[in-house]
Amino acid sequence: MAPEPLPSPADAEHLTAALRRSGGLGEGCVREVVVESSRPTLLSRIIRLHLTYDRAVGAPSSLILKTGLPDRVGGLFDPGYKEVEFYTQVAAVMSTRLVPRCFEAVWDPNTKAWHLLLEDLTDSHIIATRWPLPPTMEQCERMLHTLASFHAEWWNDPRVINTGCGCRRD
Repeated sequence: MAPEPLPSPADAEHLTAALRRSGGLGEGCVREVVVESSRPTLLSRIIRLHLTYDRAVGAPSSLILKTGLPDRVGGLFDPGYKEVEFYTQVAAVMSTRLVPRCFEAVWDPNTKAWHLLLEDLTDSHIIATRWPLPPTMEQCERMLHTLASFHAEWWNDPRVINTGCGCRRD
């Protein structure tokens, strides 16, 4: 079986441009991209990319590319739209880093194609458990602490109060 072709956002030229726009790459350029791992989820594909550069200092050695699954494009809802919106509207303006840095978030309303280029946290974070096993109590407590920190950042923020959902906290 032939290896799956890389999606266009994983192209070295595209990655160079995206990393420069986001401030993740100054001088130099991405020379080579190697897929370290690739796995499908219910709605997306998560690809870990190893990058090799020419004349780059301080650029990320790996990235996570998250894309929509081709057979999930269209349908009743648009997978990926809300995630792209989260990284462009919410994560981008947070004062604390509680989510991976996003180098690029793209949604095409015509084709419904989307992708995210995210900071690779593989070496510093763990997957709590493999489905269907639940996390430990300690892992749940750490997750809840992080979620509480995220919500505390937005508590009574005027950008989310009166959002039209009828949910106003006074």
